[in-house]
Amino acid sequence: MEIVGVLIGLLSIPLTAVGFILLIRQIRKTQRIQKRTALVGMFFSILMLVVNLLFLNSALVSLWQPLFLVLGGGFGLAWGLTTKLMIREEGIVAKRSIAYILFWALSLAITQVLAAFARNSVVAFGLGGMFFSAGSSLGTNLNLLTRTLLKERKLKKS
Repeated sequence: MEIVGVLIGLLSIPLTAVGFILLIRQIRKTQRIQKRTALVGMFFSILMLVVNLLFLNSALVSLWQPLFLVLGGGFGLAWGLTTKLMIREEGIVAKRSIAYILFWALSLAITQVLAAFARNSVVAFGLGGMFFSAGSSLGTNLNLLTRTLLKERKLKKS
């Protein structure tokens, strides 16, 4: 099972890079934002955390690591404010911040490299980054979902 974790860690690095490049290409554009987009982002944040925990089962999860999930959630709630939401003819559009995407990609890549090459004690430390990254994604998407719902109400009233 350990070799499977290493292979998945190695395969996820180029997939993360491709995803990162695709996100960068979209960053300068405004894009229509929908509630389901934020919900999907929240779902995949939790899914990636669970998958990493399952495949890195040799790394012990300590009590301080879930604290990073909470801290990341607070960071994400605040960081979600860097995404500008605007009401346009086509609906609610967003202009996303590149800084959040850079942080997310970096923390995910570091965790995957540690998973592939480091000893279990180092991987356990890297999981703190994965918890923080998942929390920040959850917080950001929750922020965007809440603000989108408020803007939709505003649209319906006018």
